[in-house]
Amino acid sequence: MREMRSENDKVAIVTLFHGNYNFGGLLQAYALPVALEKYLEIAAEQIDYAWCYEKEKEQKEKRAVSLRKLLYLFGIRFFSRLEKRHLKQRIHVFDRFMDDIPHSRETYYSDSVSDVLGKYTAFICGGDQIWNEQQLKGMRKEDEKVFTLQFVPEPIKKVSYAPSMAVLDLTDEFKAEFSVGLNRLDAISIREERSVPVLEELTQKPITVVVDPVLLLQEEEWLEVMNPAEKPQKYVLCYLLGDNVTQRRAVQRFAKKTHRPIVTFPHILGNVVRKCDLFFGDVYDYSSGPREFLDLIRHADLVVTDSFHACVFSMIFKTPFAVFERSKAGETGNMNSRIYDFLEEYHLERQLVTEKELEDIKDIPKVDFTYAHEHWQERRRESLAYLENALMIDRNGAEL
Repeated sequence: MREMRSENDKVAIVTLFHGNYNFGGLLQAYALPVALEKYLEIAAEQIDYAWCYEKEKEQKEKRAVSLRKLLYLFGIRFFSRLEKRHLKQRIHVFDRFMDDIPHSRETYYSDSVSDVLGKYTAFICGGDQIWNEQQLKGMRKEDEKVFTLQFVPEPIKKVSYAPSMAVLDLTDEFKAEFSVGLNRLDAISIREERSVPVLEELTQKPITVVVDPVLLLQEEEWLEVMNPAEKPQKYVLCYLLGDNVTQRRAVQRFAKKTHRPIVTFPHILGNVVRKCDLFFGDVYDYSSGPREFLDLIRHADLVVTDSFHACVFSMIFKTPFAVFERSKAGETGNMNSRIYDFLEEYHLERQLVTEKELEDIKDIPKVDFTYAHEHWQERRRESLAYLENALMIDRNGAEL
């Protein structure tokens, strides 16, 4: 790759970085600028873009109030000081990791994001679920446009890298608005193979399927990122984003049979621990950030999850894992497509299990990651090549 020409020859990345207290979300935000710098010699940073999430925040607050009432009816009392301490502890460790991610000094909003123009040579949108219609419902129309880079004028290079759609059944209204931004992009890539037919209905431009940003970095590079977490000597790590109680009971029965404690990350809504996570597991982890999350996955005897990134890091570290569907196939808002694609592409389909199948497993399963790691290296090279070709620009924005 060419050498950088000046200190202003820098690429901006627009993704769900600001206030994103999600393990996978922050780890992918970390990976993309680091990979661009290390492998393509392109300086890059996240734009600290504060997208509007008042609607989502209001909904969470309503759910938290309802949960408090329900807990009261069942005679369960929570001490707000303890809850707030857990929340503060988790936010603090995430904020420290955010500081380590290359990002803009200023925070921008929909009415000020255009101020970044002139500071960057090119723009990338992607890496997370920025094209997920369900996710975007919590935003204003102005925010939706930012995630297809509609604020960036035509002469400047605009590229997508591995955005996730997750939900493939799009409304006509979303398609009409989304296609406008999509057709302004100079190069389009997506994370999931299943999303390609959906995009092909909206644009005539070629679409490349690339790996998630976390897969651009090698295993040894992630080992340098991780911090040791407090943990039992042997354990089952359970990271479930869905609220399926039946799945949790299946994990408990499996762990009991294999004589291992369960380490969990209780989900907090508002200042209240989500009901399904209240008494689930043996070790409740409130203190781990993304660095410790990696350590817990690497050293687990088994990871049980419904999270895409937990599956990916299990593969990276060759940790046996079992994955549940987060919602039933065919349901509105189904988010399993990205997991299906990953498991099929890396020949790990057998890791997708039902509750009964997990309970029927007699001991920690052995998983052969040989093909997965070989395929990963090939796809990683292809994805870096896509980025290199898509960002062939000089500092004035002209193609080389």
